Amino acid sequence: MSNRLSLRAGLSRQAQIISFIMIIIIGIISNYIYVLAVYVGPLNETHGWSMNMIVATYSLSMFCEFPAFLFGGMFVNKFGMKKVLTFCGILYGLAILGSGLAPNVITFMICQGILGSLAMYGIFLATLSLINALFPDRKGLVMGILYGSQAAGGAMMAPIASYFIESFNVSMALILQGVIFTVILFVCCLLVTDPTKGDKELQAKIQAEADEAEAAAGQKSESARPTMRWKKALAHPALWLIFLSIIFIQLIGNVLITDISVIAEATYHISEVKSAWLVSAFSIGAGIGGIVIGFISDKIGPYRTTFYVGIIDGILLAILAFAGGDNFMFFAVICIIQGFTYNGITALNPIMATDAYDARDLGTVMAVTGISVIIVGVLGPQFGILLPFAPMMQVCAVSSVIGGILAALAAKSLRKYYKSIGISCVIR
Repeated sequence: MSNRLSLRAGLSRQAQIISFIMIIIIGIISNYIYVLAVYVGPLNETHGWSMNMIVATYSLSMFCEFPAFLFGGMFVNKFGMKKVLTFCGILYGLAILGSGLAPNVITFMICQGILGSLAMYGIFLATLSLINALFPDRKGLVMGILYGSQAAGGAMMAPIASYFIESFNVSMALILQGVIFTVILFVCCLLVTDPTKGDKELQAKIQAEADEAEAAAGQKSESARPTMRWKKALAHPALWLIFLSIIFIQLIGNVLITDISVIAEATYHISEVKSAWLVSAFSIGAGIGGIVIGFISDKIGPYRTTFYVGIIDGILLAILAFAGGDNFMFFAVICIIQGFTYNGITALNPIMATDAYDARDLGTVMAVTGISVIIVGVLGPQFGILLPFAPMMQVCAVSSVIGGILAALAAKSLRKYYKSIGISCVIR
């Protein structure tokens, strides 16, 4: 099927493979905001900037998701995927460079938290559109590989960032990496092929053929597809249970993604180099988690998977809070597991939406749940800095369990709704 679609779009197998490799490289580099934890201490020591303000850069980036997706979609439709990808790639590299030249923390936040984040989400949107056009019948597999490689890229970027900081200084490290990223992203974007060449009709044709292939392969019948529209979703408790579940279950992930180095150095008195490797450990776990948890979800369902992850995570965090405060290796293992579950849960959020709500309203539903991501993205980093280690872990343990239970309650509510209207939509 993919060969037939590629030929109709005028795309050779070689171009498809090269584009796939370039997309992976772009994805790895464009997630640099998740390496922010490595820079918090050095920026504070070098410039005297408030740690809270530096960490708020990550929280600020959460607010860029909605406008980037909204306007990015318009620009993709108007200018084509490749042009948007190339523009955002260059902007992203320049934003990192600019953050190294920042004379104060506010300028740093604007460069990385706003310009860099808008570019990052723009890259992500253009990449999703390209995957939809390049691999319409293998989107799940390619997306799983992309999520995994992005997280694994964080594992690679953290020690590289630490090396640059030690070899030069924190500002020069950002400037040099900004230059390198700009060049690499520009080259990669040029090598990516847009099979539609900005033609929306051809894109629609490719997607229609992929949908026909899925139907022929025995996918869900029409009566089994979710039918709840956005107005009903907003008035139904399930969406808000999902909304709260995301906040509770992802609290610990958002604490560690920015504060892991600060927490480790303050609690276990380790070096900055060792804490950078801890960031890598978190990212390695995230790289594996996106693929493995996605695979498990295919077997037992996203809601059930979220429930189990929440409970298991809560137990592990409780053990760490009460018994592992003096054991750095135990903390490192927990960080790997948290990276694993954090990225896995992130990958499940859109699947939960597509399994439960009418496909025509996916954007609206994702926008609502996206607000919960913003909330926890703001709370988590500050939470990790303000609270002492043990109480913070205790609260996160309870929060994780609550998040898992809320996901289970959302699934139960959705099953009850579809049963009441006689639709055989399966919510797992």
